[in-house]
Amino acid sequence: MMDSLQQRAEDAEDAGDLETALDLWKELAARSSEAAFFICYGSVAEKLGKWEEAENAFVQAHRLDPTSSLVMENIGSLWAHRTDKSDADSLQTAKQWFLRALKQERHARLLTHLGATYKALDEIAAAREVFQEAIRLDPEYEEALYNLAVIEEETDLQKSVELLERAIQIDPDYAAAHQVLGRVYEKMADPTRAEYHFRRSLEIDPADYWSHLYLANLLGAQGRDAEAEEVYRFATNLHPEISSGTEIFARFLESIGKKLEAAEVREKTERS
Repeated sequence: MMDSLQQRAEDAEDAGDLETALDLWKELAARSSEAAFFICYGSVAEKLGKWEEAENAFVQAHRLDPTSSLVMENIGSLWAHRTDKSDADSLQTAKQWFLRALKQERHARLLTHLGATYKALDEIAAAREVFQEAIRLDPEYEEALYNLAVIEEETDLQKSVELLERAIQIDPDYAAAHQVLGRVYEKMADPTRAEYHFRRSLEIDPADYWSHLYLANLLGAQGRDAEAEEVYRFATNLHPEISSGTEIFARFLESIGKKLEAAEVREKTERS
């Protein structure tokens, strides 16, 4: 009976039916009192943005297995991503849980979670150090390569490129890495490579707002106004609520002499 319930929960989660999966994992956790099932329950609650429910599930998992690095990692991840609390306080709480987890076990994924939290807290030196350790432990862990590359982008563009190229060699469909590579190559005055990586990012994720915007900016800088306008228009129709993007589009339209269209873009944004 327990195996059947677990299979149903897994199937529902795989199918994207998270509400059903949540109910099934909750029932399974209550019946079994096993930490692993409370982790599954809490993870689905987190995906649904049910922050308090997720926290309660993870806390119960921690009571059942107080030395589990995985439980502590999940609690840290919850606090790093929840939106119902103060960002600074949540990130500090996440950091403490990740540090506790590292006392039990050190591996690349956990170190990368901690590094991302340090970066969000603007503790850049600490972030760089743990990303570097993650890569030493697992040179093929593309998430650590990507995150370190984003830090290096600020001071060492060539190092950032090297890290990102390694990341996409490991995972050719790593859309975020392609996006940042495009950004870095643009800074290095290599528009051909920049355009390739922005377009590659969009092949993988056609709805990526920022890749569209970066590509439009690049095309506009090259004087390819018609192409740029088309990409800007697609992106701003995709997310009209992002006012910074629509303002960039409006300024682009003004720069090519389309002041009436720029006014219409701004008006549309105000209405939305």
